[in-house]
Amino acid sequence: MTNETLHDRFIDLAELPEQGRVVDLGCGTGPALAAFARRFPQAHLTGFDRSEQALATARERLQSHAGTVELGSVDLREKLPLADGSVDAVVSSNLLECLPDPAQLLNEVWRVLRPGGRAVLSHSDFDSLVIAGAPVDLDRKIGHAFADDAPSWMDSSDGRIGRKLPGLVQASPLARTHVETVVTSSTELSGHAARRVGDIRGALRSTARRGHGTVGPDEIDEWYTAVQQAAAAGCFFFAETAVLVAAQRI
Repeated sequence: MTNETLHDRFIDLAELPEQGRVVDLGCGTGPALAAFARRFPQAHLTGFDRSEQALATARERLQSHAGTVELGSVDLREKLPLADGSVDAVVSSNLLECLPDPAQLLNEVWRVLRPGGRAVLSHSDFDSLVIAGAPVDLDRKIGHAFADDAPSWMDSSDGRIGRKLPGLVQASPLARTHVETVVTSSTELSGHAARRVGDIRGALRSTARRGHGTVGPDEIDEWYTAVQQAAAAGCFFFAETAVLVAAQRI
């Protein structure tokens, strides 16, 4: 599946009214909100992210939306700047691992949803990435190093939070209604697969330069070269599993 397919599932499960309000927590450059805009041209779109650069791109992307658009830089570790029961749907992807207290954010999601409102949350499980190319021992070492990596810009990091997401939602005030997995796969080192391989290389090299982590620059380069060689030989394979959970404020 592609990111577009994941956004389509957000839309299906959110059950947004035609002129309803959807909030994207950690909206980035706005791809999910843009998907909602295409399906609901009069919807009220709200997006929060910590990156002003990403928000600038989101504003540009959503500038032609006929409904209301509100985007803002917000510290998602704190109380959301939204009134109680003011939102029809909340969506979020790959955010919770960045927060020191994911349960606090889920409490906030429950607070801002109207009764009957829906939350749709997804998270990649980075400790279950499948990348064919490197020798098995090196592949395992790099994979676990990336799942356990804690970049300097993140307040928290948990590469296994995808598999924890259903339990986190179940323990929150939200009523969990649906769980599924969304798998993105590729036999070519392009698109999302190439971006993720690049993310792994960049993150681990940055950590190694700070004198942290469990792999050195030579191992990272050896792994990356092996993946490129596998792609050139037609032996590359990539799969990333995201866990998607829908819930409701009863």
